[in-house]
Amino acid sequence: MNLVKDFGKTAIIAGQHRVSFSELLLRFTQFHDVTPLESGQKCLIFSENREGWVYALYSIWQHGAIAVPVDASSTVHDIAYILKDCTPSCIWTSKQKKEITEQALIEAGQQLPVYIIDNYEREPLPEGIQPAQIDPEPNNVCLIIYTSGTTGSPKGVVLSFANIISVVNAVSVDVRIYRPEYRTLILLPLHHVLPLMGTVVAPLLNGGGVTICPSMSATDLMDTLKTGEVSIMVGVPRLWQMLYSGVMKVINANPITKGIFGICRFLQWNWLSKIVFHSVQVKMGGRMKYLVSGGAALDREIGIGLKTLGLHVLEGYGMSETSPLITFTRPDDIKPGCVGLPMPAMQVKFVNGELCCKGPNVMQGYYNRPKETAEVIDAEGWLHTGDLGYFDDHGRVYITGRSKEIIVLSNGKNINPSEIEQKIEQFEKYVKEAGVIQDVDMLRAIIVPQPAWAAELSDEEVEEVLKREVLEVYNQTVAPYKKLMNLFVYRGELPRTRLEKLQRFKLPALLLSGEHHDNKAKQVIVEPAFPEYKVIKQYIRTEKHCVVRPTDNIETDLAFDSLDRVGLQGFLEQTFGMEISADQISRFKNITEMATFVADSKTRIEVEKTDWHSILTEDTHKLELPQCWRSGIVYAKLFLAFCKLYFRVSQEGLENVPRQSPFIIAANHQSFLDGLFVMGFLPGKTILNTYFYAKEQHVHHGYVEWMAKRHNVIVMEPSNLKKSIQKLGEALKQNKNIIIFPEGTRTTDGLVGDFKKMFAILSKELNVPIVPVCIQGAYKAMPKHTKIPRPYKVNVKYLPPILPDADISYDALSAKVRTVISNCL
Repeated sequence: MNLVKDFGKTAIIAGQHRVSFSELLLRFTQFHDVTPLESGQKCLIFSENREGWVYALYSIWQHGAIAVPVDASSTVHDIAYILKDCTPSCIWTSKQKKEITEQALIEAGQQLPVYIIDNYEREPLPEGIQPAQIDPEPNNVCLIIYTSGTTGSPKGVVLSFANIISVVNAVSVDVRIYRPEYRTLILLPLHHVLPLMGTVVAPLLNGGGVTICPSMSATDLMDTLKTGEVSIMVGVPRLWQMLYSGVMKVINANPITKGIFGICRFLQWNWLSKIVFHSVQVKMGGRMKYLVSGGAALDREIGIGLKTLGLHVLEGYGMSETSPLITFTRPDDIKPGCVGLPMPAMQVKFVNGELCCKGPNVMQGYYNRPKETAEVIDAEGWLHTGDLGYFDDHGRVYITGRSKEIIVLSNGKNINPSEIEQKIEQFEKYVKEAGVIQDVDMLRAIIVPQPAWAAELSDEEVEEVLKREVLEVYNQTVAPYKKLMNLFVYRGELPRTRLEKLQRFKLPALLLSGEHHDNKAKQVIVEPAFPEYKVIKQYIRTEKHCVVRPTDNIETDLAFDSLDRVGLQGFLEQTFGMEISADQISRFKNITEMATFVADSKTRIEVEKTDWHSILTEDTHKLELPQCWRSGIVYAKLFLAFCKLYFRVSQEGLENVPRQSPFIIAANHQSFLDGLFVMGFLPGKTILNTYFYAKEQHVHHGYVEWMAKRHNVIVMEPSNLKKSIQKLGEALKQNKNIIIFPEGTRTTDGLVGDFKKMFAILSKELNVPIVPVCIQGAYKAMPKHTKIPRPYKVNVKYLPPILPDADISYDALSAKVRTVISNCL
């Protein structure tokens, strides 16, 4: 382990104190001479980050012994557990941790030599001391790293010198990320293998040196970056989220800088970002080359945002068991949301979606746990990570979730909770952090509100605002099975490891403790017994496949969309012989209030399913449809001409669109321009006879509203949803056509979301064929939340019509169309 080439160069910067590489090697020997260790013995390092931590580590390796790093925030019980598990020969600790160390030894029933780092760290070096020489056997064990405990008791991961050297070579020889001219920041706690390898071992072995940040506070971090000559900073996603949010608050406060950021985000020209956001680089010391992200998945939007600021984020993926690297981003191939290519000399494959790997960095096993080792490393040497993902066409790896964390609902839907948590935490005004769990057969969020916002509010008031401003907004953007049906306000901190990984196994206890407290403070909610409530509750349970409570609101708690409300409206009218509008339904605070109103207004109780046939075959000829101005043809063809130049838009299968009979076009929804892409290729006469279905909020602005009324747009009116759907039916009955996007909203990942079944109901009840349309490339051209389209190639495929069979259900017909589009995509 040859540490340096330039002995006079500064190895460690700690505040105003500097240590040369020459002194570094002497300090190793100084610490080595203090401890009478023998080869193969174990020594704990239990201390906060400091120079002496590094000296202790290398002095242990100089003995040929095994270092056991321990979390500096560990409790007496935590340390006692490790002492009993690995039985070390001695302990390096600090004055600050001495008392807790002694208490842990008493609990563990052990008597060991305890050496205090402070007594040697900056003391004068003994005369005649010689520089350290560390030349270990590659297969000798060098580390026992205790896992962070996201799912239970920690296990000791046994790593050899060969394991860690293979990782260092991967990021400094095979791919030159760590270089002698790059200094690395020590920020994260060194007991974890990511910061240990990334901020101590790799930079020192490459002669780049390190700078120690005294704490993880924002003030200490920024001060250290300004003076510490830092080129590489290793962090976790929550750190990058905090950094990005802080910068964006300043940028978004000024319309000009906000606009400039939007332009740079669209262009993604690194040289331009470096110039425009030079001040950001200066505040980070002016030498920053790479931000290295590991420990958990980095939100793609944050990755794109940091790249826009001229900051290169290299994502790494791995685990303690792989020292810790499996894949990492190459500096010339940064793809936000992607964890890069496999480490050189490492084999990676996916088995039933689970990532498995084999290579020189894979651990020797778990300390004294052969059974647990065999559970993760198979007979052929493949380590089964438990993480789910896939390769792209270039061999890059994408991680989609952790198999043990995936929530599986009774309908078979798989949900990655971290994906939902990231989206909820984007509501920064209200949400500090969030955790998602399965509650019976629905999703529930545990939300920690922003303290400054929630300080003067009661839990009930906070919950009401979060439901309205966070859950309701989020639920409108996702598939039904990903909707959050309830939330729990928690005023504390969610349980996390020192690398900010959420300890999911502890979340149910938070919920139970909170509910226990609530039950003492609140009266028990009594389930209504009157028949109207029971009938309505059973209908909702059957339609939404969820638990229904008396206090549930149909929108915020049960996530009713427009079609759900129309279905409920029809059910109430047919079952109870009364008139009620969808607008009235939305105003009820909860199910109990609705049922009470129905009980007072009903004329009968005859339980039936929603009769869509009756709703759509009513006499609706008096309903006024929007006008069909011929200028719509001109606009559509002009837009198509522009698209052929800008997007190189093309079409396939236009012959599949019927010319004489009415039809329903059902297309996947990738961008704001999709409707025009689909309409542009249709013949002029067909354009005149084809209607769009649009949400009222999209067309209620002056000129847009005027255009919509004259160019075939049927508006979804929240106050009269039944009438809106009947207008669609009336258009089809008049031999007109309609275009619907069954997902109801644009995709957030380019994939096809769940389909709402309204188009299938119209098709089946009016016997109208469905023309599936597959749109490709529009997501890349104009993803959601962007305002300026990019010149990506777009293709529109009109697929063969699907006729509604007499015995097919609405759900089955909807699923059939979705499958056809998904397979094409």
